[in-house]
Formats: sequence, C-alpha cells, structure tokens
Amino acid sequence: MNAFADLDRELARWADEGLEPRLFLRDDDATRPSPALDRLIALARRHRAPVLLAIIPADATPALAERIAMEPLVTPCVHGYAHRRHTPDTVKAVELGGDRDVEEVLVELRAGRARLQDLFGDRLSAILVPPWNRIAPAVAARVHEAGFRALSTHAWRPTGTRLPELNTHVDIVDWHGGRKGRSLDWTIAETRRRLGEARARGGLPVGILSHHLVHDDDAWATLDGLLSYLTEDKGLVLRRADDLVAAQASAGQ
Repeated sequence: MNAFADLDRELARWADEGLEPRLFLRDDDATRPSPALDRLIALARRHRAPVLLAIIPADATPALAERIAMEPLVTPCVHGYAHRRHTPDTVKAVELGGDRDVEEVLVELRAGRARLQDLFGDRLSAILVPPWNRIAPAVAARVHEAGFRALSTHAWRPTGTRLPELNTHVDIVDWHGGRKGRSLDWTIAETRRRLGEARARGGLPVGILSHHLVHDDDAWATLDGLLSYLTEDKGLVLRRADDLVAAQASAGQ
C-alpha cells in the first residue's frame, strides 16, 4: 500500500467531517548551541514550522538563550530538571517520579522553571515536557503548583494532570532499533495512523517529535521530507504549541 496515498485519504476524511488537522513539532534535550541545532532551525525556517524546544534546565547555557533570541519560530520550554533517572536500571527511566517525594520533585521543577525564566524571560512557555515522556501521576496532579499550564508527553496516555495535555505521537527516531532515523514511508504511515486516532477523538492535535542531538542523516531526511509533504504538498500549517494549549484550555479539553 502507498503510505502517501493513505495519508491523502485520511486528510480527505478530516475535510469531509469539517475538521482541520492541527500538527506541531517538538524537539527535546537542548542545552547549548550546536551545528545540529542550527540545522533544526534552518529546517524550521524553510518549512515555516514553529518548534517547541524542550530544554534541560540544569545544563542550559546563556549561549543557547543568545542563539535562539532572534528565532521567532523557536519557543523554549522546561524539560524536567536534569534529565536524570531516579529509578533502578531494571525499570523504565523516570525523573519526575520513581520513589521520590512529590515535594522534592516540585522543588526541582520550580528551580528549573526559574532558571529558564532567567535565561529566556517571557519567551519561556508554560508547557512542561517530562524527560522520557514519563511522569508519576502524583506529580502530574500537582505540576500546576510549580507554575506550569500544560503537559506534553507522548501518545494518548493520560498522566493524571488537571492541565491541558499536548502530546507528541510521531517519533522520527527508532530508539529500540539502534537510535536510527525512521524511514519517510514509515513516518508518513505513522502520521496517517495518528491522525486517524486524533480524528476519532474529535480532531485533537498531533505532535511530531524530534531529538536534534541524536539525528543521523536518515532522521534529518525524514523530518525534512515529512514537513515538505505536509506544508508544501498538502498546504498544512504547523501550529505553535502554546496556541494549541490555549485553544484546548478555552474549549475545556
């Protein structure tokens, strides 16, 4: 089956149901300027694609703030605190949870948010991106106490938060297959699948997830090809994550 034709049919279903796909791009694990970050920004400019840049507060540098200061398509947000696991090696990695006391986690999150506010000022988004897309329900239920207004994890998994959730769904890196970039055909097929799920949920946003620091040539080519197809071939406009959160909050979603 042709993945592109399948995606075309899915987009036609959205139109038939009077819905407009809302897609956004999130990139994780930024700390400092790099050639890879330059490449991501160039790609964002080429496709006029806003990027929610998840930044690790403990390692963030003033140089990163300087690098993106004049990049209106890049919005910084908090990515946990230090991206360090607080679980045994035998279970999935979690920073915002594990056996930690909720108050301890909230203290770190407040500190991380304050540090990034010092670096980025009013440009800092109020969206929290948990490392590894995982957060304990007891922490999720209270992250608003640390100044956050939304959570962004992955897929449709509920976190237990009272805040709007703006999750990613299409990860262009195959983490279990050698940390290699996914093929464009796979990514187009996954985008179609996730859009179908979002349509069944009333037209929820769909997020594309990238990690510029680990991209190989395949990952860069796939991200470029996906954005080209969506924005140029299909005429879709990628959205700002904060705008999508505001829309969800006003709609009570």
